[in-house]
Amino acid sequence: MSVEAPVDSSQVLWDQSAPNFGDLTHIIDNMTVASQLAHDQPNLPLSFSLFDEMVPQPSSIHWQYPSTTPSHEATGFRQVPHLFEEFSSAFPSFEILPSMQTYQEPWKITQQLWDRLFAQVQFFSPLLPPEFVLQSRHTLTRYLGTYFSGFHRHLPFLHIPTFSLERCPVELILAMAVIGAQSNFEYDNARILFEASYVIVQERLRNRKAELCYRSFPIDDEASAVLQPGCQPWMESSFSVLEVPSDSTAGQAGIPQFHPLPAAQTLLLLMAMATWGNSKAIYNKAFGLQNTIVNLVRKEEFLKVQTQTPEGVGWRQWVQIEGFKRTIAIIYCFLNFHTIVNDTPPPIRTSELIINLPSREADWAAQTEKEWQEIRGRSEPEPEFQSYFSNLFLERKEDNEIVKGYSSLGGYTLILALIQHIYFLRELSKYKPGSEQSLSPADAANVEQALRNWESGWYTDPESSLSPGNPQGPISFNSTALLRMAYIRLVVDVGPWRALNTHNPYEIAMSMHQSPPLTPSTKLSHAVLYAAHALSIPVKMGVSIVTRSQAFTWSLQHSLCALECAFVVSKWLLAMQNRTSEVPVDKEETTLVVYLTDIVTEADPAMGSVRGGGEIPHLSKLCVRVIKLWAKLLSGEAHWDVVRMIGKVLEAYGYILEKELLV
Repeated sequence: MSVEAPVDSSQVLWDQSAPNFGDLTHIIDNMTVASQLAHDQPNLPLSFSLFDEMVPQPSSIHWQYPSTTPSHEATGFRQVPHLFEEFSSAFPSFEILPSMQTYQEPWKITQQLWDRLFAQVQFFSPLLPPEFVLQSRHTLTRYLGTYFSGFHRHLPFLHIPTFSLERCPVELILAMAVIGAQSNFEYDNARILFEASYVIVQERLRNRKAELCYRSFPIDDEASAVLQPGCQPWMESSFSVLEVPSDSTAGQAGIPQFHPLPAAQTLLLLMAMATWGNSKAIYNKAFGLQNTIVNLVRKEEFLKVQTQTPEGVGWRQWVQIEGFKRTIAIIYCFLNFHTIVNDTPPPIRTSELIINLPSREADWAAQTEKEWQEIRGRSEPEPEFQSYFSNLFLERKEDNEIVKGYSSLGGYTLILALIQHIYFLRELSKYKPGSEQSLSPADAANVEQALRNWESGWYTDPESSLSPGNPQGPISFNSTALLRMAYIRLVVDVGPWRALNTHNPYEIAMSMHQSPPLTPSTKLSHAVLYAAHALSIPVKMGVSIVTRSQAFTWSLQHSLCALECAFVVSKWLLAMQNRTSEVPVDKEETTLVVYLTDIVTEADPAMGSVRGGGEIPHLSKLCVRVIKLWAKLLSGEAHWDVVRMIGKVLEAYGYILEKELLV
């Protein structure tokens, strides 16, 4: 048996006689990805105790942690220091030495804070499900730590250096704990915490609505009784929304007064859980939460707030401005993500977003005011979103660069704005006579220019990286997945054929298979190149290690990108397979086929058998191998059920193709 030497796709791509793919041809081999998955696992603060005891309480809320109360003395016990506060690197001792004190994370739930949270939750006990249990302070600390070390890095709208649980409303704390519980694979606790946070924030919003209604249409004193204590007007200053002082009128529970920004952040986290958790019990609330958060944003006039940083602003005020700006940007992004997943119209249009772009992550991560001043001294003012977005569509000149660098989160917001732009262009094209439901050449060229300009800005950003383990966070890495989706959607209307709202992997796979065939073109080859590059990154890292660790390193964006990339590559390969001999295969297409073959061969040398007898491999077999490779990458354990569902969709799609093509 002869062993066939693999063809080096880089030699084909760098052949000077080959047609030029554009500025990003070099991404295939010249962009390296650090294989740090084994070292990038989150360092979760495992600060729970195995010695918690259940103490029943006469309430619908079950107490899970013994409170240090005078009743201990009645049983003959004195109040003594807790021996099992934290895991420590020191050996156990009955003497609590100063050297054994551990670092206190800002998300640590102390006993005093837990007691206060318990009282606040109990204030809403009539609304809570009867089975609700407030987890111990150690469990909540673990959940919050997991949230900040995982989910927060992808959507960083909270400022960790100044974060304080004391000023954080209970519904937001519970919402963060929801994400932490889900990320810890503790799904029952995630669901029950979701229900608690959900009913509390809904009650707070109901009170807020009644208060605003009363202020707008004052009637008699009897009607005003519907207002529950604790509903205070939002402060006139838009940037004091992060200050959440206690409201003495809310009784001994000490419920903080209502502020729209933490409410919006709570709704955002709950919407993420309802959307990605894929739980039948809460999925139906995802669109209701979307409507609620959009109504809140409009009612509180978030979209009208000016976010330009004033001259000489101090650190604390800058944090409030930046936190508000990031929250609005991330809400806009997440709503666009809903459009991508469900093929539904975006509820907030790009033209409505008037914020300045978010700052760089280094500015947001500064631990002290002095450190922040040093970093900000080297930073340029953040440009306005609208003006920057408009400039993306302008043609660049070598002697006069239009596009400057942007922050990671700024680039993330801009690429989703371009995807929304493509969505509306494609919707309009469906009703133009003779358009064949495709974008006009002028519109397509305009968007391509914007995407090239966006790429230039991505390269200019010093925080950009193609590694999920980037110390500055994974946002720029996630943006590259969205860039691939933009190129794919520019050429192919993928939305209707792979919308995930059926939640049935086989139905979605069959819909993908029954979608109309594609027509090979230069633009389609460009989209396939980006899709193939998406597959090459985990292959270079190592398929097995990515499969086992993607729960900690791979984002939802990359999972959804994998589904669209697999879809467009498979349809392109089938189109190439069915091409008649009258239409010759050009060099770009040959290069792509060889590149895909090299990728599957690198992933598994046994897959080298996909090569045929001629220059072009057997494309049907290559198509099946590519889909199975993507399915394998997404077959590992994942925090979010939707990622597992995408893996099952690709597995079913591969089975359908194999049954039809290789029998």
